[in-house]
Amino acid sequence: MFGKTDGTKELMRRIYEEMWNKANPAFAVELFERPDGVEKFVSQFLLSFPDLQHSVEEMIAEGEHVAARFTARGSHLGAWMNFPATGRSIQYTGVTWARIAGGRIIEHHTWWDKAGLIKQIGG
Repeated sequence: MFGKTDGTKELMRRIYEEMWNKANPAFAVELFERPDGVEKFVSQFLLSFPDLQHSVEEMIAEGEHVAARFTARGSHLGAWMNFPATGRSIQYTGVTWARIAGGRIIEHHTWWDKAGLIKQIGG
C-alpha cells in the first residue's frame, strides 16, 4: 500500500501520463474535484500540439501537497492563439503544485514558460 506522499505523487503523475501523454482530456473529470475548464484547456491545447508528451523531471510531496517540475515536448501542428501551425518542434518547462484530498486534486496551479513557447513558434 502507498504511504500518503506516495499516493499523492502517484495522483500527480497521472495528470501527465493519463491526461496529457495518452491525450485523454476527459480524465480530468476523474482526477479533479472541480475540473473547471481543465478538460477544455487540455483538449484545445492538444489540437495544436497533438503529439505533446510530458516528462516529470522531479516531484516533491509533503502530506496533501505535491509539486512536480516537468518538461513538455511536441510539434506545433495546429493553430494556437494567433499563430498558425508551423510544424516546428517545441519544448517548454513548468511546475505544477496541487493539494490532494480524498483521492482527488482539490486545488492546483501550473506555471509554465508560455513566452518561451510563443518565441519557438514565431512570436
